[in-house]
Amino acid sequence: MSARGPYKVRQRLRDERGFTLIELLAATLAGLVVCGAAVAIVISALHLSLNDGDRTDADQQGSVAMEKIVQALNSSCVVGYGISPIVGATGASGSSGATGSTAAPPSSNNSLTLYSSLTDTPAITDPSEIVIYLSSTNGPLDMATYQYSTGASGYSATPSSVFDLIPHAAPVGSSGASGSTTPIFTYYGYDPSTGALTDQFSSSPKLGATNAAATSEIGINLQAQPSDGNDPLHAAVDLSDEVVLRLTAVSNYPEGGSSGATGVSPCA
Repeated sequence: MSARGPYKVRQRLRDERGFTLIELLAATLAGLVVCGAAVAIVISALHLSLNDGDRTDADQQGSVAMEKIVQALNSSCVVGYGISPIVGATGASGSSGATGSTAAPPSSNNSLTLYSSLTDTPAITDPSEIVIYLSSTNGPLDMATYQYSTGASGYSATPSSVFDLIPHAAPVGSSGASGSTTPIFTYYGYDPSTGALTDQFSSSPKLGATNAAATSEIGINLQAQPSDGNDPLHAAVDLSDEVVLRLTAVSNYPEGGSSGATGVSPCA
């Protein structure tokens, strides 16, 4: 064996030695970076997919609730000539001269109380008193119905029905647990004696008759949130609508009539 034999063997072994520890650590770190990026992309795509589902759910919930609110306002019952169907801070009288329910709060920024004939009955003499209100921060937007009681000559203090319009709702501009000063309901007035529109009312709407102007238009602005209440990516949806009210019932008084007319139910 020549003297160069052992050298060639050592050189061949050195050429086939594989990775060093430093090279192995560098390769492992690079692999972790690639895997971490891939996992981040998957998680982000999953969150976006869930957010789309929550937003669709919130939009559907809010649209149905808005439809019910508008339906109640469009079915509102005029309780007297020039008197708005909206119950303001001073209260209002029903078609039979009975005052509204003592349990029904007056209309405000986040509560709407009105007389409405939400029924299939063709002739309504005693409409229901409807209250739509936000029961808590980011809580349900509820609708309560109070029926007129003939024997008690007034509206019952106990609602005949209460149901959630939206499981989770809030004023527009709310974020998480933070509320908003934006009102859900805004009120605009019309003076039937002068035919003039007024500026936006404060949180206490007016009825007419004893006031300079009656509430004639309602603005509705609400935030519908996912039904499970989970909104990590702000999937809530803002909705708005407006409803113009009548101040004189269709069959109440002849054109140009006055509040002194009798014998005709304002809600017929």
